[in-house]
Amino acid sequence: MLLLRRARVPVALLPPALAATSFDPLDPALLCDLAIEGNRLVAVTLSPDSRPPAASATGRVLDLGGALVFPAFVDAHTHLDKAHTWTRAPNRSGTFQDALETLGRDKVNWTADDLRRRAGFALRCAWAHGTRIVRTHVDTWLPHGETSHAVMAELRAEWRGRIELQTVPLCGGDSYTGAGGEKIADLALGYGASALGGFLQMSPELPRQIDRLLAIARDRGTGIDLHVDENGNPAAEVLRAVAEGVLRNAFPFPVVCGHCCSLTVQAPERQRSTIALVKEARIGVISLPLCNLYLQGRRGAEFPRTPFWRGLTLIQDLLDAGVPVACASDNVRDAFCAYGDLDMIEVYNQSLRLAHLDSRLAESVSVVTRMAAELVGRPESGRVAPGAPAHLVVFAAQSFSELLSRSLASRRCVDDEELHAPPVPDYAELG
Repeated sequence: MLLLRRARVPVALLPPALAATSFDPLDPALLCDLAIEGNRLVAVTLSPDSRPPAASATGRVLDLGGALVFPAFVDAHTHLDKAHTWTRAPNRSGTFQDALETLGRDKVNWTADDLRRRAGFALRCAWAHGTRIVRTHVDTWLPHGETSHAVMAELRAEWRGRIELQTVPLCGGDSYTGAGGEKIADLALGYGASALGGFLQMSPELPRQIDRLLAIARDRGTGIDLHVDENGNPAAEVLRAVAEGVLRNAFPFPVVCGHCCSLTVQAPERQRSTIALVKEARIGVISLPLCNLYLQGRRGAEFPRTPFWRGLTLIQDLLDAGVPVACASDNVRDAFCAYGDLDMIEVYNQSLRLAHLDSRLAESVSVVTRMAAELVGRPESGRVAPGAPAHLVVFAAQSFSELLSRSLASRRCVDDEELHAPPVPDYAELG
């Protein structure tokens, strides 16, 4: 057994009985003792006092001295097949269209060895930063995609017990309407995909595409995880169409929609009615602030101008309505986003600032932990409670203010009964 004494744990991630304890809203964490046996937390109790703990005869005791402790992070939306291609395939305009075209040309380089090297490097970054569940979308336009899914399946097996790697196929919504739709679904699920997915756009065919995708997913007993409304066009209402389709088809499996940016620029009444539909359809939303801020709101390539709109969905409004929301890394060092390191504290820190989540600081930690875990089908993860996986991150900070002011400060990881500090890989390994 490993006993971690005086761990300062965010209240939103504790068992309900402990979370009801009085806390400072400006520093919403409680001093707790955490008992670990094997690969599970077995007890979480309030620390009896602030004095250093006495030795224990039943196992090792580590005094964390009030260090802030999170459960391991969940990165609910990434693109490992594209990661770390920036050096050879940069996006010189920073626009969405150039990102599509640049990475389209780069796919000739996506051999199994190339994918394994880049995606494996990305997973090592995630591991070092304290992430233990990663969901990646995998380009699956036929005939392309089988190599990528095969490599992700290899990596899933290689990382089993350390990082749970989930996959979702990514293709256009029209890809599912013909016979190729079933082939895409069976290819992805054959390699262990956790859900079906795609990139949906406004068109007269959109309701038919949604109905067809839901039928394929229903037949295979799986949920869907979609890219929708990744733009600032108020007429883009794919999120609304998906909610209507889920309700129309009484679809029984989980549905997640990523991006949902255009919701922000629609009329307030339309926003409210769409959010109500999303809530009724039990859809979860994933915001990707770092990538969407990189791509969206650029004004003029020849004469650049300061952006006046940024690609952020209505995180607070969705949360107020009871819609689960997560924030995730999305693209990392590729043509869709030049920067990033699969570091969920960076994602959390920036999301909190951009969406003013400091106004709900206690709840805010859930967007990269508890709610993210629920959206990828792992509700037992992303929390600090008896029965939860024994994966924790211990920060060199004793308060939210310290953590959010110096988020690159050192951290240690707890995995099972081991406290360690995995190294971040050197970029030189990428060649």
